[in-house]
Amino acid sequence: MKSILLAVLASLGSVGYLIPTQAQVVVFNSFGPGNTYGSGIVWAVSGASVSGGYRGQAEFFTPATSGYLSSVLLATYHISGSGLSNFYIAQDNGNGIPGNILESFTDVLNASSGFVTLNSTVKPLLQAGTEYWLCDEPAADYSYNAWYQNNQGYAPGSAFERSEWSWSAIPGAENSGVFRVSVTPVPEPSVTGLVILCGCWFLLRLKQPAVQDGSFS
Repeated sequence: MKSILLAVLASLGSVGYLIPTQAQVVVFNSFGPGNTYGSGIVWAVSGASVSGGYRGQAEFFTPATSGYLSSVLLATYHISGSGLSNFYIAQDNGNGIPGNILESFTDVLNASSGFVTLNSTVKPLLQAGTEYWLCDEPAADYSYNAWYQNNQGYAPGSAFERSEWSWSAIPGAENSGVFRVSVTPVPEPSVTGLVILCGCWFLLRLKQPAVQDGSFS
């Protein structure tokens, strides 16, 4: 039994080296070099009591790699009133606008002029090649904030709303709001399979009866 236990411990140590630490990777980025963006151009995000009325803004992205959402970085501007926004990660509804919500970030304080980071707690799985949306809605009637556009000429089209969660598509005439999405990648199937096989091997070894040397009378 002692020899089996030592073998198990040694094997566990080996498996530890075989399983890489999953670092965050960027799967979408519309910032320029050095996190630059179009500092003079914004999309308005305003509440019903603001001049011009209610308005929300949404931008879509397609992850380059599958993984569990880790964080989103975007550049915003607090114009007046409440500095709070509600942000959402949503699926596409199949018609080119936001659909089912995967994670909500409510009452987020917009920067006076600069970066906002959304750290995921739900960790929804984002699939490579699938379209998702980052949505920005005013958190109060007197919220008046803005989302900076990118400076990379990236203008694939976006969406806006004039009432809560009532989106309409915007053709790609202007640059989209700037943001970056990071995920924790899904482990490679080969690594996952190896871990399962090692676990089964441990169980089988532990269940084997001990064999004693010597003769039987």
